[in-house]
Amino acid sequence: MKSKVLITKDALAREYLPVYGNQYWQGKTPNMDELAEKGTVFTKFYTAAPSSAMSYLSMFTEKYPYELEMETYRPVNSQYDGVTLFDKAYDMGYDCHIIWDEAWIIMAKRFSECYGKHTVFHDMKGLQQAVGSHYKHEGILQRNEKLIETTLERIDAQIKEITKSDKPVFLWIHLPHVLNGEIGYGSDIDSFDKCIGIIRNYFDDNEIFISADHGNMNGRKGKLCYGFDVYNPAVLIPLITPRKQNCRKYEKNVSNVDMFKILFSDSFPAEREYIYSDSAYYVQQHRKLAIIKGKYKYIYNNKNKTEELYDMEYDIGEEFSLMSDTFYDVDRKMTSIAREEYFYPYWDVLSKIRDDFRNERIRIWRKPSFRQKTLNGCKDFLRPIYTTIKKIFS
Repeated sequence: MKSKVLITKDALAREYLPVYGNQYWQGKTPNMDELAEKGTVFTKFYTAAPSSAMSYLSMFTEKYPYELEMETYRPVNSQYDGVTLFDKAYDMGYDCHIIWDEAWIIMAKRFSECYGKHTVFHDMKGLQQAVGSHYKHEGILQRNEKLIETTLERIDAQIKEITKSDKPVFLWIHLPHVLNGEIGYGSDIDSFDKCIGIIRNYFDDNEIFISADHGNMNGRKGKLCYGFDVYNPAVLIPLITPRKQNCRKYEKNVSNVDMFKILFSDSFPAEREYIYSDSAYYVQQHRKLAIIKGKYKYIYNNKNKTEELYDMEYDIGEEFSLMSDTFYDVDRKMTSIAREEYFYPYWDVLSKIRDDFRNERIRIWRKPSFRQKTLNGCKDFLRPIYTTIKKIFS
């Protein structure tokens, strides 16, 4: 029985990787490039949520956020009561291990708790370099080559220890947004590749899987960071696996809720009619839901009840919503007929497509009770007040 290693990197945008077209890092990721050449590259792989703990819950329970009993994003008080990917792997005879930065015990584990009863946690201090909204500081970070080298050496030592077991291993190694010693999102792709190279020293190439929990907006739609949007930069993520069914590139829609089948089957997961990605749980007012079917993507914004529709083959950047036959011209302050000023060859099919997505959204949409909405609204109102008071007295 072969070991399985799932390597994910937090907030990893596909566009950082040469495998998906990045030019800057071209030639600087030999390990990832070779695994992609030998394996299968998924071109339409979606996370079930654009934030870490929500993504973990879906990835390891095989359930979308709307199918879980979570009302809001909050710490959970007990282990997930269903069967997780880790439980299945353990029952199959694998020793289960997780390597991540110790901060994830506070930041993410408490909000997910879906790691089985027998998994061994390796909570490594100082794997991450906090940046951006996670690290308020003066000045500009500088790359520290020695610290990068030390970080990689520590990962090497930890993996060496894990592989001393005679049993096959299921290892999930979750690397941080930015590896310690680096300076920002996307700046550490060469170091990420070196980490993959370390893992290749201990595991066969046909045991290694590379992905992310979610992406980040990376300047699209005027936004950086992640967690509040379901546009492609945040939810369309990389996946490189050992070769499946002699297929070098897999171009059908796949969700990370199918991670167990991806890891432990030589074939592709059964094709789903719909793929979902959710920015929040069902009681949260700021929730945004994306539904993907074929080449179309529908987005529902709960806060202002707006809808968007994109043909992702025709408009990969999700620039112009096809949800309405008219559009408002902000420059001329007038409403116009969209098809007369925006060329799209398939206007006539959109009415049925819109209805289909609306019906699917209504089918899965779970409405909070008045009490749930009121309590959540109070929390949203009080949160900034609490934050301000905490700053004053800290």
